[in-house]
Amino acid sequence: MNRHTNAVVIGGSIAGLLASRVLADHFDTVTIFEKDRLVDNAEPRIGVPQGRHVHSIWKRGLTLMEESFPGLTSELVEGGSAEVEMTKDFAWYHRGVWKLRVPSGIRITCQTRPFLEWHIRRRVRQISNVSLVDRCTVKRFAADTGRVTGVVIQSHRAGAAEETVAADLVVDASGRGSRTPHWLEEMGYERPAMSVIDVDVGYATRFYARPPLEEHPWNALIIAPTPPHGTRLGVVFPVEGQRWIVMLGGWNGDHPPRDDDGLLEFARSLEAPDIYTFMRDAEPLTPSVGYRFRANTRRYYERMHRFPGGLIVLGDSLCSFNPIYGQGMTTSALDAMTLRECLERGAHKGDSLDAIANRFRKKVPRRLEAPWRMAAGEDMNWPGTHGDAPFGTPLMNWYFGRVHALAARDPQVLVRFVRVANMIDSPVRIFHPRVLAPVLTRSARVGRA
Repeated sequence: MNRHTNAVVIGGSIAGLLASRVLADHFDTVTIFEKDRLVDNAEPRIGVPQGRHVHSIWKRGLTLMEESFPGLTSELVEGGSAEVEMTKDFAWYHRGVWKLRVPSGIRITCQTRPFLEWHIRRRVRQISNVSLVDRCTVKRFAADTGRVTGVVIQSHRAGAAEETVAADLVVDASGRGSRTPHWLEEMGYERPAMSVIDVDVGYATRFYARPPLEEHPWNALIIAPTPPHGTRLGVVFPVEGQRWIVMLGGWNGDHPPRDDDGLLEFARSLEAPDIYTFMRDAEPLTPSVGYRFRANTRRYYERMHRFPGGLIVLGDSLCSFNPIYGQGMTTSALDAMTLRECLERGAHKGDSLDAIANRFRKKVPRRLEAPWRMAAGEDMNWPGTHGDAPFGTPLMNWYFGRVHALAARDPQVLVRFVRVANMIDSPVRIFHPRVLAPVLTRSARVGRA
């Protein structure tokens, strides 16, 4: 593969930005087409309705972003992000117990999604061979026999006509609403098989003041439910602008109201009183905003017998998780890492772009398997969840239930679990004898705190 090529990325969200950073090292030009209007600040975008709510970038994702954009973490913290140690600064109530709080060195930054995306977008715009075109919708693929050869675009600017943009590689990072299955069908291909886990999650989010001298026995707070009967969650995170972001949510249609009294009563109903106490005494800065997420979805492009050359699908276009688990941005970073590996190997071996794209299509699902099993499997703990549960889900949920209980009294189990949850380690590590032995040989039951 030589550099005399052009890549097009559909979608200027975090997945598209991370992919563009990788592509810039291997292509003469990279063009990102984004349907939203982009401004040079941390304003939420219309096309990312969940952007106004709590987002987590787990340690593995933050590390990968730092590798692509050296100094990003420092920029975030200098701009107001809060840096916290997950096993020490988080107060985490889960499955009826408070997890231990011990040092581990697993530090992440807490900020709003628009703030993080804005910083990444600014860094991408500094790359000389990357162009970001906003207010522009991709209407369909341009294609020749057996290959995607570009995209047909429609600018939102007055009087603009449809235009075909040629590309040697097209990357779909357009998100959950990806049109790739439909466009492939129009080209004569089958739609990819898909798994759907219907969770019907809904939540409400509100910002509160975070005075500089305010003191709490925690720097972040999570109160999670005990399935199958408990369905309500609450989260308090510090974010930029000296604010707290508070999210209340529930599974299987148990959604919070939006009015002040209703929100407070919802917080009172959580399994521990701490978020209710916090909200009762804190100073609200905004009204609450709501969001509803219907289902986890995963598209199996790797199973298609026929697939066009010149096309890569990644991010939420490929696999969309329940956002409550905060896996989306980190898996997008893993997708970009996989893309880099495939491009570098292809350049070394002299492979064609189509061979590289096909290698990515086969390789990236292996990286998605662990987070998909953890999210989809966890959601199957609730009886109102419907869908194709990953194989072995009942056994895994039984096992992880005992791991959560042990994490309330065994610091090594806690740290191992948090490393897996942050995608630093493979889930295989949670079956290490140091965890497996106490799970199987002694009671992991812990009385409710």
